Amino acid sequence: MLWWVLILLVLVILSYLSQLGILFTMQIESPYLVATIINVMILGCIVGVVIRILKRIKRKEKEALVLKVKELEEKLKAKEEEKSS
Repeated sequence: MLWWVLILLVLVILSYLSQLGILFTMQIESPYLVATIINVMILGCIVGVVIRILKRIKRKEKEALVLKVKELEEKLKAKEEEKSS
């Protein structure tokens, strides 16, 4: 996740420099195309970070549900033992 954020930071800095006109002072034929590619890469990094966050949240929710199911099964066994006694 840290790598995603670092790559995103570099891309944002490159995008900012390209908007200022500092980055592309060389004779590049289509600076708008390069700026567009940088913006698409920024969007891709943001999507990647959001997907990773959502997967981690979903995994934590599943773990919590598994623990709750085990707890309820133990309670059910205890009640069944009380009835049979």
